[in-house]
Amino acid sequence: MSLSAEAATLRGMAKRLGADRIIRSRFREPVHFQDLTERMSIRLSSVSSYTGRSHFAPWGRIIAGVHDHTDPGGIFTPLVYVDLETADVPCDAMAMRVQVRGESWLARVLDEAGAVRNIAREGQHTVVDARGTMLARARMVNVFTRYDPDPARRRVTELPAELGLGAYPSRTTEVPGVESLVDLSRQPDFTEPQPHVWHYGQTDPNRHVNGTAYLRAMEEYVADVLRGAGHDLARLFFARARIVYRKPGFRGESYRRAAWFRSEAPLTLTGAFFKAHDAPGALPAVAIELTLLQHPGRS
Repeated sequence: MSLSAEAATLRGMAKRLGADRIIRSRFREPVHFQDLTERMSIRLSSVSSYTGRSHFAPWGRIIAGVHDHTDPGGIFTPLVYVDLETADVPCDAMAMRVQVRGESWLARVLDEAGAVRNIAREGQHTVVDARGTMLARARMVNVFTRYDPDPARRRVTELPAELGLGAYPSRTTEVPGVESLVDLSRQPDFTEPQPHVWHYGQTDPNRHVNGTAYLRAMEEYVADVLRGAGHDLARLFFARARIVYRKPGFRGESYRRAAWFRSEAPLTLTGAFFKAHDAPGALPAVAIELTLLQHPGRS
């Protein structure tokens, strides 16, 4: 089946059940050496590489007619929240392929008064080996939005008519905000005095800094501050990340990082990226909660 025919088929299937359709997907993905730890497990910062096609491809074909990055007045669906987890389970060295099982759907995000604040697309994806053992998982949430400097005009509270899916789905969901990950009334436990800069190699075709670049940069920062606080990083690994993307970053922009302890058991910290030129007291552009666990031992 050609890509255009497949897209037409997916749109037809979606229209039959309207905005309440659940898209189920199964993909087999090759395992790449650079994504593996010394124990042959998928590293946390690589989880989205395996779940991305399951999350983006099916709906990308359905909404292709309204999602146009080249149209300043068009609608697009950026990621606003992800929850990633690795089980630190070794991949099968012989098979070197994993299966990704996914489900995704549309949902309304409501404000405090019960009115529609956004239309979201949510997905739950699991990476398993040939025996069905869970290697990693991801929850990924996108929202429909527009390119507009006015926050009110950016919001999309009804699905575009050209999709033919109806005005909005009957499901509802919650999208965590920055305040759900970090208590900004507290002073950070760690801050860095010198700013850093995003560079061209950290961007992606969405024309801003790639979401994984934030995770990798925060892992490095948290590892350094934990080492300085006396923790043994040879015995710990990053097991889970919850990320809120509030404001995109662009190449050439400067940023500073800060971090707060959240709990000791399990060891959890939240890190935040602040744009260097934002006014004092501005909300972070991105917040990342990182949970670390101990290795079960060398294998």
